[in-house]
Amino acid sequence: MLILLVSLLCGAPKPACAHEIHTYAYITNQGDDTVSVIDTAKNTIIRTIQVGKGPVGIAVSAQLQRAYITNVESQEISVINTQTHSVLPSIKIHGSPVGLALSADSAVLYVADWFANKVLAINTQQPQHIRELQVGDAPAGLVVSPNNQWLYISNRDSDDIAVVDTATLSIKKRIKVGAHPFGLTVSSSGKLLVSVNVKEDSVSLIDSKTWRQQKIKVGYHPYCAAISSDEKTLYVSNTQDDSVSVIDLSSHKTIKTIAVGSTPEGISLDPINQRAYVANWGSNNVSVIDTNTHQLIAVIKTGEKSRAFGQFILLPE
Repeated sequence: MLILLVSLLCGAPKPACAHEIHTYAYITNQGDDTVSVIDTAKNTIIRTIQVGKGPVGIAVSAQLQRAYITNVESQEISVINTQTHSVLPSIKIHGSPVGLALSADSAVLYVADWFANKVLAINTQQPQHIRELQVGDAPAGLVVSPNNQWLYISNRDSDDIAVVDTATLSIKKRIKVGAHPFGLTVSSSGKLLVSVNVKEDSVSLIDSKTWRQQKIKVGYHPYCAAISSDEKTLYVSNTQDDSVSVIDLSSHKTIKTIAVGSTPEGISLDPINQRAYVANWGSNNVSVIDTNTHQLIAVIKTGEKSRAFGQFILLPE
């Protein structure tokens, strides 16, 4: 009787009430100084939040119930309470914040200062406590290893990845990659680091133990990448041919190229609903891809100049 009731309520043959598990996408809209909040279970915008001027980067934490946004023009980081969607006091910095990443334990927020060639490490519980590290030229993408040991930084104008010890905030290694590395992503096991090389139309697949790398050609002017939770598939946004490359990581072959909106930039995966979300700068919307079929299944209208640079999908704890 209970099984029948669950089926009636949730709709067989789906898992019991699977559609009630909500994840959220936070999309920065640089052109109108807002963040669009998407309920990914329904693919609808539930809130539009006014933030600082020129929002670009995004990092989210279920543990802290926070979304952090870099505002490059107002030189601050907006903080959103993800439960109430209220805007909390911003974190003022004196620079040009672009990329963002949170430590694995959400204790530290890392911020790339594009013009000052440095990265800030901000204590999330005491935001006035900020450490600084000079890195390469024009730091952009940031990502932290799952074991919290390493911070990886893509330095666009010096064509390398800085490997930083998070305990000492010191650079331990520099990895030469392709021309103009921008987006970065790391696999859930931490074994694979991926650099998106904009000017070379490639991605570098880097073994985090040996530092050996292999380059794979993708589309024109790639921007960001995301790795599936099973580490079998890589998704890359290509800004100048309005597509997403789908790469099989076992064969290193592109298995599909998916047409999306104009000038796709940020990309994140929702493993619960089995979708990829792509922020399209040129068409002011978000493309939704079914990661099982690799088909485009929805387009969601957002704000002006959607970027969502960083990990923007908030998953339940």
